[in-house]
Amino acid sequence: MRLVLPLTLLTFAVAPQAFAQNAVAQQCAAFGEAQYRRLDKTIDHIVPGDFPTPSLERFEARAGAQAVSGAVTIHGRVTYRNQRPPSETQFVCLIDAMDRPLFFYVLPVLGARPSPTPLVRGGLPAAPPAGQLAASTPYESSSGVRMQLRGVLRDTGGQIQFTPCDGAPLALQDHTPGQELTQVLHQLTDDKPTRPMFVEFYGTRGGSPGAVDALEVRRAAVDTAGCRERFDQREWLASGSDPAWRLEITGRDMMLNITGVTPLPAQRFSHGGLHRRSGTMVYTADGASLSVGLQELRCVDLASGAIYAYRVEVKSENRTLTGCAAHNPAMPAP
Repeated sequence: MRLVLPLTLLTFAVAPQAFAQNAVAQQCAAFGEAQYRRLDKTIDHIVPGDFPTPSLERFEARAGAQAVSGAVTIHGRVTYRNQRPPSETQFVCLIDAMDRPLFFYVLPVLGARPSPTPLVRGGLPAAPPAGQLAASTPYESSSGVRMQLRGVLRDTGGQIQFTPCDGAPLALQDHTPGQELTQVLHQLTDDKPTRPMFVEFYGTRGGSPGAVDALEVRRAAVDTAGCRERFDQREWLASGSDPAWRLEITGRDMMLNITGVTPLPAQRFSHGGLHRRSGTMVYTADGASLSVGLQELRCVDLASGAIYAYRVEVKSENRTLTGCAAHNPAMPAP
């Protein structure tokens, strides 16, 4: 018997791959629609969207006794039979080896967020040229809900092109404050035409077909795994330099590896979950001198110049480490 997972359950990391089997997305939506109608009689339809296109990751895992062979991520909407307005959201569908849906659940809708996140380390973006959008001018989009997008950015001779991890190239209109996204692209690619930059940003469907509007930069980097990056079941990946270190946090444990200091293999420590203290997200290891504090503050990696949306401070023994962190994009924003 196939069961619906609770709405609050977090998912396997879905690193989007090129995905053309739209029929699987439609099948997943129909399956989810039937399941959620049992929970809420006012639900009319679950409709997959065409932007961004559905994405698929193949992997082998188990959910209880059920073998899972992949996960489909779908942007779409839920419509209702009463006067309630439709909800734009994101769905995750776990499938078996025959591409049949096993579990279907909804990730929470991204609510309104301040833009941009405050800056730490590194200067403010330069003022835009005359006639362009001023940093203090809010951009109001009438083209739909804000969503988090991931993919590759290129400057193709004066036109910024965005290729989602799971779709075809789109023209990009930069409405980030001070056109920060365009500036970061030129800085990190050394103004080399067509050199790609991996990016995560909040945006909306553009005002014209085949276009997207960028509203807030969340992450930008070159020389990175980008769309191939795998979080698996990790919620956070963080790193820093001087000395080089790397931190992984899952829903149950965390592992810190300091180059030249940590014995290998690095030990994993369980933690009691995320706690909030005065705007800081805190993880504390059980029975070990290890604590992690995360803040939603713009962070610039000193070694690579890459931009992140979170700053991290790690305290281990008598050592304090600072760096930048990335949150699993397949999980709801913390």
